[in-house]
Amino acid sequence: MRLNIVVVGVGGQGALTTSGIIARAAMKAGLNVVTAETHGMAQRGGSVEVHVRIGDVKAPLIPEGGADVMIALEPAEALRYAKFLNRNSLVILNTRKIIPPSVTAGSATYPDLDDIINELRKITPRVIPVNASEIAEKAGNVLATNIVVVGMLFGYYSMPFSIEHVEEAIKETMKSKIVDLNLKALKMGYNQAISARPSAV
Repeated sequence: MRLNIVVVGVGGQGALTTSGIIARAAMKAGLNVVTAETHGMAQRGGSVEVHVRIGDVKAPLIPEGGADVMIALEPAEALRYAKFLNRNSLVILNTRKIIPPSVTAGSATYPDLDDIINELRKITPRVIPVNASEIAEKAGNVLATNIVVVGMLFGYYSMPFSIEHVEEAIKETMKSKIVDLNLKALKMGYNQAISARPSAV
């Protein structure tokens, strides 16, 4: 068994936390896990790319075209790292944009969301756009967007470990004052995926 997950986003969205929780949950299930942060967060707002490889793997980096799943916390970042996708990849795409300073300053333009989705679907039809940030706000805090998306992953994809392992990982790694919020966000993401799955995948 081999599962390759690439998590992409910008600084401050919790991409590293996301990958860490997935990795810990997999290890709790007794699975081999290798992770790699290939574009680190030197400053808030920069591009982040993290690889999580589970199962029969040794090398930390997912080869181009080798991702089974992409978790995209920001739309344009999904497009930036589309090289990892293949025809069968699942993309869970948070649709809330984070406009970079270059766009604000007028030196660059931000692609239209529909164009981003269409470009991704030229590679794989399994692109699921969802405003996970809005779901996180309903759970209690937009900072839980990354955990909403993890919950959605378990609703859309047959994972080799259980969502209960994720709950354990959240309890072990997060501060006690935000555990309940994140458990709620996880459940809301999962339930949203389960309810939407027949028409979305």
